Amino acid sequence: MKKIATLILITIVSISCNKPQNKIDYATILKSCFSNTEIEILNEACVVFEAQLSESYPNDAMGIKYKQFLNDIGTSNASSTLTKNTPKPFLTKLKNSSVFDKIWIKYSETYYEDGSFETQEQTNLNNSKNKNEYNPKDFYITNPKGAYLECLIKNQENKYVNEYLMTLRDIGAINPTILAKGLANSMKDNDYNDKTVRLIIAMNLFYELELNITE
Repeated sequence: MKKIATLILITIVSISCNKPQNKIDYATILKSCFSNTEIEILNEACVVFEAQLSESYPNDAMGIKYKQFLNDIGTSNASSTLTKNTPKPFLTKLKNSSVFDKIWIKYSETYYEDGSFETQEQTNLNNSKNKNEYNPKDFYITNPKGAYLECLIKNQENKYVNEYLMTLRDIGAINPTILAKGLANSMKDNDYNDKTVRLIIAMNLFYELELNITE
């Protein structure tokens, strides 16, 4: 009997170990606006991000890992290894994909469409006593008029997330620390298990920070 019980236990453990992990499909909410290839890239981005989360917060459930990351961003305490160790091949793939232009845009291209960004930049340079000390840095923001943001606003139902998205659309360039803190203060633990919440934290906070760090 002991041999049979042991055999059954080994079989159960083997089946459990070989059971496939749940496939990440967080980006399906965008299927009406993005191609299948673009959806795959977004889901791959979330897979890469969750691998980073697991390295930084190894002892927590995945939902809590997202919460920890959001809290760390909100307190300007995000792990430097988390925001600087994204595999470069994937970042390159993301930048070269059509997904990239649907999500992000340079700040200057969005808010200074009349060319005033360049005018102000030259004015500041001319007024500077040290011509080498003024070097304004452009940066990426979530495109307020982009297909990604518009599609999320149209299709997601979480009111706190909707407030966050509307802020991105109406104001745009806001310090990620402020955005993360506001979102973290609004959500409950269960909210971090929502696919759309996870997608937004990955793309709008993690990857946006990553893009601006590596620029």
